Amino acid sequence: MDYSTNQTEPDFQTFFRGWITRLELYLSQLLHLLQFPDHENESKLHLQLVRQVMTHYHDYFLAKAQISSQNVFLVLSPPWLSSYERTFLWLAGFKPGLAIYVVKSCGIQLNTNQSDRMDRLTAEIKNEESKITERLALLEQQILAPPMLALARMGGREVNGMAHNVDTAIDRLADDMECLVTCADYLRQKTVTKVIEILTTSQSVRFLAGVAQLQLRIRRWGQLRDAEAHG
Repeated sequence: MDYSTNQTEPDFQTFFRGWITRLELYLSQLLHLLQFPDHENESKLHLQLVRQVMTHYHDYFLAKAQISSQNVFLVLSPPWLSSYERTFLWLAGFKPGLAIYVVKSCGIQLNTNQSDRMDRLTAEIKNEESKITERLALLEQQILAPPMLALARMGGREVNGMAHNVDTAIDRLADDMECLVTCADYLRQKTVTKVIEILTTSQSVRFLAGVAQLQLRIRRWGQLRDAEAHG
């Protein structure tokens, strides 16, 4: 596995800047549709925009998976995010349950059936989050185990042929972390998809607008804080 950042980091930063710009445009369209509904074509326009925004997020996860396969440690502490944005990360992304929180916080009125389905989804996602967190905790225990610490202290020096063991241990750790990030990203996409299935098309427009607003506000606040920190 190649852990160099010479190629991957600038390429993904360029992609991410463009992706954020397009997200801002999609947010404008979502808000416009909410503020000035076209009742004649409302259902068609809502469905079309929901699909476009979902595809936009899918493109992000595809690009992220590609860079993760090259250097998973880069996506775990992404330099293209501000230090404030990184405080929200759970295995290189938002915690899946945050999507359900957005539904509750952006004023979407659910009927009884929708509420029941959302409650079941909440329990399901919490359970799957816990399983991934447990796997992460076990991996962290392995990292802190004496044999791994001894290899880490070697710092790349070859001692009785042990340098190869260091590389092997790091590769194994990277593979395990990539697997966890993949599982977390799958759960993130699964959660949003299931939320969309529960909501009506017009509710989905409001939900995706709420998701985008939260993400972009955190990003702007983080950039502001970083700018102030650097004078």
